Amino acid sequence: MFKYGFTNYFEGKLNFTGYEINQVGPWLNVYISFDIENLEILPEGLNDPSALAVYDKDGELQEIIAHDEGVDCEYKFTDREKEQITSYLESINEKQLIKGE
Repeated sequence: MFKYGFTNYFEGKLNFTGYEINQVGPWLNVYISFDIENLEILPEGLNDPSALAVYDKDGELQEIIAHDEGVDCEYKFTDREKEQITSYLESINEKQLIKGE
C-alpha cells in the first residue's frame, strides 16, 4: 500500500479474514477484511486497513478501494496487492456467485 504521493510505501502480503456483500442500487459492493502478514507495525495514519471491491450491474469488477476503519482513506493498493485481492474475489465467486446476485 502507499499513501497518495507515494509516501509510506510498503508491499503487503494479505491474509484474508472475511468478506461481506451488499447490493447498493446497480452496484455490488464486497467489503473485504484482512491482516497484513509481513508488517508488524502499520504506518502512521493507517489503523485498520480493509478493501472495498465494486462491481457493476453486469458483474464486472470496476474498482478496488483501500479503506481504513471502514471508510475510504489516503492509501492505495499496489498492483501486487490488487492481484491478491482479485484472486481472493475469484475464490469467493466460485463459492458464492458474486455475478448476478
